[in-house]
Amino acid sequence: MPVELNSAQSLTVDSALFLPNETLAAICRDLSPSVLTAVARVSRQWRGVAEWLLYSNIFISETFSASSPLPYNTLRCCQTIRLHSHLASGLHKLHIRWKSEHGAYHEPNFNMILSNLSQAIGLATNLESLDLHLGLSSLPEHPTSTSFTFPATDACYHSLRRVSLSGIGPFTHNRLTNFLHVLPAARHLRLPDYHDPITLLPQAIPSLISFSGSPRVAAAILPGRPVQSLVLIGQDYIPDLDLSQMALTSVPLCHLDLSSMLVTPTLLRNLSRNLNTVESLKVRLALRHTLHFAGIGLLAALSHLLGAFRNLSTLDLSPTHVDHTGLSNSAEELSLCRSWQNACPSLRRVVFPSQTAWTFHEGDNAWLPVIAGESRTRMWPGFYSFNKFLGS
Repeated sequence: MPVELNSAQSLTVDSALFLPNETLAAICRDLSPSVLTAVARVSRQWRGVAEWLLYSNIFISETFSASSPLPYNTLRCCQTIRLHSHLASGLHKLHIRWKSEHGAYHEPNFNMILSNLSQAIGLATNLESLDLHLGLSSLPEHPTSTSFTFPATDACYHSLRRVSLSGIGPFTHNRLTNFLHVLPAARHLRLPDYHDPITLLPQAIPSLISFSGSPRVAAAILPGRPVQSLVLIGQDYIPDLDLSQMALTSVPLCHLDLSSMLVTPTLLRNLSRNLNTVESLKVRLALRHTLHFAGIGLLAALSHLLGAFRNLSTLDLSPTHVDHTGLSNSAEELSLCRSWQNACPSLRRVVFPSQTAWTFHEGDNAWLPVIAGESRTRMWPGFYSFNKFLGS
């Protein structure tokens, strides 16, 4: 007995039979993961296209606990990628974040999971964005030390533009160096917890425009590369030799973010001598208690330091912590803006520890506070957030 199909069912069958994979992928590209999961049930062809799209951008966040000590979602995902080469070739974004609750411990099988992850990355040579935050440094080393091993591959990642590696356990220096050597398109690199010296070939990461990491690693990576944005993390003392190496970028360094370290007047002076091309400077001053007792008028002493930054247009002091909000004195802040601009004529925007932002208006030749609600708008053009990847 013939089966009659309604129009919707006919369209589904016809599409499954006659739509090329490219056309079907274009139609389904913007569907949510839950809808793609339903699409995968239509037919074998639709399942192949839906799976390819589902595995093109992978975001996994897992928490370890005493009752669940292994990242099973990561393991299943990596095993699937290893078994199906077409999924590996279509993978563009891989972001994995692990957290451990109190009482979590390292199981012997953990190395097997890390091995699967390394092999999956080795196959995904069309990656555009890689973000690994594994939290391994906080896991007890039981029964042996555990760390992620960079894939041993001769392949080149020609599309990989953004790389962030943190909490991946003890870095294996040679493997990290070899991995950086096969990233010709990398534009953004973040290594917040790597502190050892590193030696790269001159032609490595030639397209790098932003770096986030320790001063020692920055001093090794920046020379000869077109880095415009720099985020320094960690120590409150940087040797002059490291600062002079950071100044050897192939283009002027424009954006400097020091919000992840405590900056003393001495360090700021040394920075002004070596990195005086910056246009925007974000600083967390190590003056918490001093400001508490003396008030922000003390910051007038920064004038002679700011004068060394010949292109400085934005000074952001908002990361500087203070104990109370009484420091948001408009008269004092206005006076500081004028004083700093006299020393640094290019200055056009200042954000104070009070979070109040002041902007210089050329037409009125006056400093004015940003309107309420706008003062907290983030204007910093520095390093990217790995939670929100913007195309560049």
